[in-house]
Amino acid sequence: MDEGFKSNILQRLIEGRCPDVKVVLHGINGDDSYSALLRVKYVKAENADLNFVFFGANDASPYHLVRPVEFQLNLTKIIEQLGADKTVLITPPYYNDEEPTHYSKLSEVKLFRVAALELAQQKAIPIIDIFDLMIKLSEPNRFVGFDGLHFTERGYELLADEIVKFIS
Repeated sequence: MDEGFKSNILQRLIEGRCPDVKVVLHGINGDDSYSALLRVKYVKAENADLNFVFFGANDASPYHLVRPVEFQLNLTKIIEQLGADKTVLITPPYYNDEEPTHYSKLSEVKLFRVAALELAQQKAIPIIDIFDLMIKLSEPNRFVGFDGLHFTERGYELLADEIVKFIS
């Protein structure tokens, strides 16, 4: 079973729904918003019409030393480099902290969600609240894999649908 760890799933789903759209992924599993700052110049070099910025889940992890205010500062720097008119934020996703790995805590992820929502409002940046969408649907755990964090195929389908809605 594909637990959604392959990096091209989102690209395949979006391009399948929007054949005229070219998706270039720059995310790396395990990265936080500090790591993204080191690579944002490569994203900017793509000169994309839109940049979807999706961080927070790893930032919320106890294995990363990022607090919500630092997360906001990192996102602000990313937005400034990519351009506010070309940036769409995505909140961290729902996290199932009932899984035995206990990589993070749902309560921590919620803090980073709020930080992203606040920043989007302050900067007048569009945002996709994937956390809220996942939590409102029945059985949100079906969208995340065995580790409670990474998307399953269904999770990627939900995210792809929301990105396609935004593009349309």
